[in-house]
Amino acid sequence: MTKKRDLSIEKIIQTAKELVLDSGSHSATFSNLAKKLDCKTQALYFYFKNRDELNQAVAQDYIISLSEVLKNECLGYSGKAGLIQMAKVMRKYGLNNLSLSLLTLESLNLSTEESYKNVIHINSMMKVFMDSFVQDPAKQMTITRGIRGLVIGEVVSESVGMFHNPLIKNTQSFEDNLNKILE
Repeated sequence: MTKKRDLSIEKIIQTAKELVLDSGSHSATFSNLAKKLDCKTQALYFYFKNRDELNQAVAQDYIISLSEVLKNECLGYSGKAGLIQMAKVMRKYGLNNLSLSLLTLESLNLSTEESYKNVIHINSMMKVFMDSFVQDPAKQMTITRGIRGLVIGEVVSESVGMFHNPLIKNTQSFEDNLNKILE
């Protein structure tokens, strides 16, 4: 049996992410975590007060991971092409990590300083790309909100099977809507 001293916040978060990816966004219960970590449920309460706090930590980890992926996948891009690449990467990341994406949408609490800082970091990446072709801060905010809304809408719609229509591919409608946002 795993001892409390062998546990860590990082190990618990990683295990919770694995459970979510394997079994869905509601599977990272303390009971399931304890089984997977081979420890007593009570040991987890030393690290997280409750499941909401754990989910918030998993959501923050997701945003940090997304930021890293964006940095790597958007390196070398600039301007409008960079913003388009960023949107495509966010969509792909969201769909590839669907259960974690849904958990993050349900759990991310932007009233906490850490979460807010992580989301603002992604917004500032968008702003860097926009600075070369949009100077109006209000227009930049509208574009940022539009892209976030489009990406979130795509991920949620894909998760419930709404985009399985032979009339138009989901990737094509995403790019069409993205271009409308950037007009």
